[in-house]
Amino acid sequence: MKLFSFLQNDKPGIGVDTGDDLFNLTRAFDIYQKAQGSRQPVQVVFLQMLVEMGYCSGHTVTHILSNSWVQAKLDSIRMEPGFSWELPIARPANIICLGRNYEGHIRELSDRRPEEPLFFAKSPAALAAHKQDIVIPAWLDTRVDHEAELAVVIGRTAKQVSEETAMEHVAGYTIVNDVTARTMQQEDIAAGNPWYRSKSLDTFCPMGPYIVPADTVNDPGNLAITLTVNGETRQQARTSELIFSIPKIISYISAYLTLQPGDIISTGTPEGISEISDGDLIEISIQGLGTLTNRVRKER
Repeated sequence: MKLFSFLQNDKPGIGVDTGDDLFNLTRAFDIYQKAQGSRQPVQVVFLQMLVEMGYCSGHTVTHILSNSWVQAKLDSIRMEPGFSWELPIARPANIICLGRNYEGHIRELSDRRPEEPLFFAKSPAALAAHKQDIVIPAWLDTRVDHEAELAVVIGRTAKQVSEETAMEHVAGYTIVNDVTARTMQQEDIAAGNPWYRSKSLDTFCPMGPYIVPADTVNDPGNLAITLTVNGETRQQARTSELIFSIPKIISYISAYLTLQPGDIISTGTPEGISEISDGDLIEISIQGLGTLTNRVRKER
């Protein structure tokens, strides 16, 4: 079961991919509330709202869809062609990324293995939806790389949580491409400057297309990741190769800052990073989470 945000006829909504078909969960939830006799029904049109309300779970969605009133109107909530994919989380307070979290990636960068999780931030302004272009500015004439990553969506406030309880704070999982202006990053590092700008250009954080609820993912610590450029495989790994596990990452970050529902943690990229160019088609697939697709466009 996969949840997604969409826009159809200028109206936003939440969709659900059951594996058999696509359904309008926003409409299903409206029907469900009327069936329950709710006096103050809540219209939930953004997936981020679902996450913040604590409703982003396979159990909750299954309960809504299996309601007899909803089942009776199943044809009316089936998704029609012509919708556009929107960001699953459009306004996260934080996008936090892990650096050097795969041994192979450390080797290809000739870097050292961190003793503790190394994290940095990307600007939410860098977000791009599934099928939206990755836009390289006209003025940027140096190397830009792809970085395929599993991302964690926080569902409950997490402050100084233990590794043992960390996963209780996860709403679900999605895919992130941590696009990086590599030459700019290297120049900033050499100058002793932060490298926030090289990670945060507009559209340099494609994310989606889905959020897959945490209670439907059996083992997020052992998922296959594949990235292709124009059909050629460039990155291939499993999340079991992470140096720092997902519980460790959440616990460590929450010791320094409070994580809020809707925050995104991107867990790091495996080896195989390479330059992307105008016209390239980037596809990232993660086992059970779908495929994130974006075309590269160089501004003129």
